[in-house]
Amino acid sequence: MKKYLLFLFSGAMVMTMASCSMFQKNVKTEAQLPSDRTTITNGQQKSQPYRSQALERGELSGDWAIETVGGTKASGETPPYIRFDNANKRIYGNNGCNSINADYTINPETKQLHFGHIVTTMRYCAGENISETQINMALNTTASYSWERNGSRYSITLYSSEGNPIMTLVHQEYDFLNGTWAVERLGDKKVDNDEMKLVFDIAEMKVHGNTGCNILNGALVTDMLEADAISFQNMATTRRMCPDIQLETELLVALEATSRVKPVNANTVNFLDNKGKVILQLVRTTDQ
Repeated sequence: MKKYLLFLFSGAMVMTMASCSMFQKNVKTEAQLPSDRTTITNGQQKSQPYRSQALERGELSGDWAIETVGGTKASGETPPYIRFDNANKRIYGNNGCNSINADYTINPETKQLHFGHIVTTMRYCAGENISETQINMALNTTASYSWERNGSRYSITLYSSEGNPIMTLVHQEYDFLNGTWAVERLGDKKVDNDEMKLVFDIAEMKVHGNTGCNILNGALVTDMLEADAISFQNMATTRRMCPDIQLETELLVALEATSRVKPVNANTVNFLDNKGKVILQLVRTTDQ
């Protein structure tokens, strides 16, 4: 992992880090910061189920995509996001260019929220429309917050001391996937195979099931490219040959191509590819 110089923010927030030399006298120490969420979570890119009760208690945890900052869509060389560590009252993440971390205090009764000791790496990013400076300033001036839930999607709005909204964060809760699902459709094709089922364990971010022919096991991975982003990795099956092996192949191809998940209702979910096309539809079943 690369070593980066750290700059400690105190009162005013430093603008774009176009040159490290001009800040040399302010550098306090040298350390290693995680460059992405894979490093932060020791290779485990997973988002734990999140519930309204946790937010009511002021417990912020997991990955939150930075959706807007200063009223415009946040963007960067890497997707801007914040990971809340509720136990230690710390945040980690990326501002679209550099890694950031800070501590925070929160009062769920008054909805006060303050970030302090904000630290960022100082890598130069030459891309256009990077929200790095705006994100840094928003964190530095946050005074309060509000939250809401829309289905399985949570959002947090951060406000300045004047009460102006300065940043929105979003978090997709995947708990709706827990349980056993029958494969209803593969692309435009209706599936007529009662054995083809998937079982999701969101706490462990794992999937297992039956392809209609073979036993299947794998892992679920989420990231912050989209609030509803999800993918299947490390998929493995037994190797029994069956008459309906072509249907199994189509299922495995669909799982490989999945990039997003959308609940249709409590008992139906769609999985989409990176172009937004529905490639897999599941319906909930009580069968095990």
